[in-house]
Amino acid sequence: MGPRRDVRRVEQGERTLPRILITGVGGFVGRHALRALAEAQAPGDALAGLDLHISKAAPEGAILAAIDLLDRDGLSRFVAGFAPTHILHLAGLSSVSQAGGSPAETWQANVVGLLNLAEAVIAGAPGSTLLFASSGEVYGRAFLAGTALDERTVPMPANTYARTKLAGERLLADVLPAAGIRSVALRPFNHIGPGQDERFVVASFACQIARIEAGLSEPVLEVGDLSARRDFLDVGDVVAAYAAVIRRTDDFETASIFNVGSGRARPISELLDGLRERARVPFEIRIATDRLRPSEIPTASGDASALTRATGWQPRIALANSLARILDEARTRIQS
Repeated sequence: MGPRRDVRRVEQGERTLPRILITGVGGFVGRHALRALAEAQAPGDALAGLDLHISKAAPEGAILAAIDLLDRDGLSRFVAGFAPTHILHLAGLSSVSQAGGSPAETWQANVVGLLNLAEAVIAGAPGSTLLFASSGEVYGRAFLAGTALDERTVPMPANTYARTKLAGERLLADVLPAAGIRSVALRPFNHIGPGQDERFVVASFACQIARIEAGLSEPVLEVGDLSARRDFLDVGDVVAAYAAVIRRTDDFETASIFNVGSGRARPISELLDGLRERARVPFEIRIATDRLRPSEIPTASGDASALTRATGWQPRIALANSLARILDEARTRIQS
């Protein structure tokens, strides 16, 4: 059930108290964002979250609703009733491999759902700001330059997922400014952290190690290409970037784009070595042919200095701390 229809923005002096709506709160980043923003709430702030399925109770002071972004009427009613000042759009298909296997579903979820949200915001949240979680994947073949790319780089998306994200950026740049809605496209690079799906490389390593430690698997960890170099951030740093943007949106242009990255490309082998050092039992590493996905991009990293200048944000969580938390969560997950 949606919020009461009479909920509206609250003015405190000359400042409009934030009313933040997060889509995709059931996903990996969404769960972390909901918790972090709930903990940071001040008196008078409001927080709501949407997802196709809601499987847990809302944090204190937050509203959660099970709404599919393809349900235009239900989405419009909720947005009009909650009247957000800021919308953090995290919903959509986030796996590159899944997107490649289901292109039609990916376009529908990542672009049609976004268009429905944009229309609901235009009608029900005038003067608001929509933050769109795009992806560093949009740069694609531009990474062949071999350097950390900034927002001036022309995107050259190389897969279905990246193409849908770039299409989403362009969609919002077309439809929102004319309606008086500010849009901010955020291009996060690879992020890791507790609770990530095993389709993603570091989570896969951690869960395999946890199963080996528990005696549920033979002491063999299967891997794909360990030489690829990627820009990894802890999900906590990614969420902190989003929160920093929300705090400063009044300072931005009508349509802005920011990278969210560390500027450092690490080989995947480095993350595996870090997990292996923390494992409680020894194991063999075996290359599995079904995990070897060909990639023409050996190195990918992003220059986030524009975001730092605009908000003061910088990555703060050390890789060692990230890996320890990921492995501890994987052990809990396997034992439950």
